[in-house]
Amino acid sequence: MLYVLWVCVWASLPSSERALVSHVDPDAPIRENKPLADLDKEDEARLLREVFMMIRAGQLEEAQRLCKKCGQAWRAATLEGWRLYHDNNMKAVPASGDLATVEGNPYRDIWKAVCWRMAEDERFNIYERAVYAALSGNLREILPACEYWDDCLWAYYRVMVDQQVEQEIREKLHSRRELEQLPPVYQEKHLTPTRIFMELQAHPSQVVEEQSKERHRVIQKYIVLPDLDALIEEMGDWLKDESSPPSHHMVRFMAHVVLFLRSLALQTKEEICVAIMEAYVKDLIKEKRIKLVATYTAQLPQSMQTSWYATFLEGIQEKDERQHCLQMAEEAGLDVAQITKTVVENIRTRDDTDLGESTPALEAATSEEDRHKIEAIDWLVFDPSQRAEALKQSNAIIRTFLACKKHDAAREVFQKIPEDSIDVIMRNWQATAGSTQLTADDANAIREYLCIKAYLSALSTFNDWFGHYHNKRPTPPILPDRANFHEKVRYEHEQKEHEMELEHWQQALNVLSQGVVDNINNVLLFVDGGWMVDQRTDGEVDESRQEQLEGLRQLCIPMLCVILHTVLHTTGRYRECVALADTIASEQYELYKCCIPQDDIESVWH
Repeated sequence: MLYVLWVCVWASLPSSERALVSHVDPDAPIRENKPLADLDKEDEARLLREVFMMIRAGQLEEAQRLCKKCGQAWRAATLEGWRLYHDNNMKAVPASGDLATVEGNPYRDIWKAVCWRMAEDERFNIYERAVYAALSGNLREILPACEYWDDCLWAYYRVMVDQQVEQEIREKLHSRRELEQLPPVYQEKHLTPTRIFMELQAHPSQVVEEQSKERHRVIQKYIVLPDLDALIEEMGDWLKDESSPPSHHMVRFMAHVVLFLRSLALQTKEEICVAIMEAYVKDLIKEKRIKLVATYTAQLPQSMQTSWYATFLEGIQEKDERQHCLQMAEEAGLDVAQITKTVVENIRTRDDTDLGESTPALEAATSEEDRHKIEAIDWLVFDPSQRAEALKQSNAIIRTFLACKKHDAAREVFQKIPEDSIDVIMRNWQATAGSTQLTADDANAIREYLCIKAYLSALSTFNDWFGHYHNKRPTPPILPDRANFHEKVRYEHEQKEHEMELEHWQQALNVLSQGVVDNINNVLLFVDGGWMVDQRTDGEVDESRQEQLEGLRQLCIPMLCVILHTVLHTTGRYRECVALADTIASEQYELYKCCIPQDDIESVWH
């Protein structure tokens, strides 16, 4: 109605310099070859564009409603002519006598031919031509209205489907009359999915051609074709493109494509799929997406799950956050025990310093990297079932610190292990193996733990003795020159106090000295083969560990002998100094074999 009202208004106005359409029927502008008024023409163009966009979106009924709303019910009727004719009354009439509604257009072929000719008429608006071209399968006239790759793909597929439907209708449906023939160009281009994408890649529009190379559209292409192997290979090549690597969001999308294909049990190139999932896990770790890492790591092969989740855990420092990450790993089905073991091994074997490098000082400073190694043990003490592994890994870290004379760091690692660890290990073993003998590896680890405990105790008692001897010895009072009577009396009083303090100091020194002697002898005369010597030899031999144990014997035992001799000699226990020499030379303990040059010690450690 709006269209008719506008035409009537303009027809009633005096004639202007420009000749406008003078009739109100829809064909008047074309028949008279006269334009509408500018405002009417603008409204018409906007309406036609909206109608085309709705048809492009598959909303034909919405397009018809819009035409009716704008007073162009005749145009809504023209959009209805594509429906096939069907009359249920030809088969039977219901008992009620009410005839069923007749559906479709009995002259669909004529309607389609008219739409084709209308689409080719250049006097019509570009979007009006595209609307009727889409309804009649005229590809050449749809494409000018398609600006982007997605629009062109829709146009090609709509025409391809139209061709197949039309061929089926004309071959298998029999009509009482001869159907109107479609133009010869209708079947000139036989469209297939492969040909469609080839033409899009060589499209005259540079915009469409460039968009056809965009990665997310390439993924759409292979899914539509479908060619899953080519899709996976293409995504694998993108990962190798160092000049233009895929963005995080693209990698995320690629990973979910792989997961979707797996959920459908579709066979694809598994090696490339694993590389895609690995790239996404790497991105998640880099961006610290803590809640997602475990879930997607579980999609990797078993061997890669451990290494990547261990790499992720290395960057987690907060204790509560660590426990939460382990809980998520367990929920995702990851091997938590192997992962935590790998985390500790990765951190403790990080080669930031020369492990065999010794220092002339008795105590070397603890570095930041050493601090990371110390805190790494926390990963293994969360779960009591991993206490044996915690003991082995802590022993390995302590061996490194002792070799570098980082005794404070070694003590911190030792204190990380709960005091009841040996009992926990025995209970865990009895719960799984009953009364059978503990494995050689676990037994040797427990023995090494006790050796380390004895050594650290010896060093602690010596530090206490050293501090007491050099720092806590009472200072004797000094009598001033030409002292008067009062000063002499005070001096005598201070002298008596000094003698009492000196006696107390000497008593404490004797106790500390005996503690040093006892603790160092516990190391030098360690039972069942000696300090840092495995008692069980029936297990698998770790040559690297054996070399480190021997290196520590050659490094620490001579140092303890010197310390013990110093304490004995300083406190006047000369008979015990001679006895120490006899102990070192004894064939029973063979301590003399540990006294080799320092250069040889470092070479053994390496």
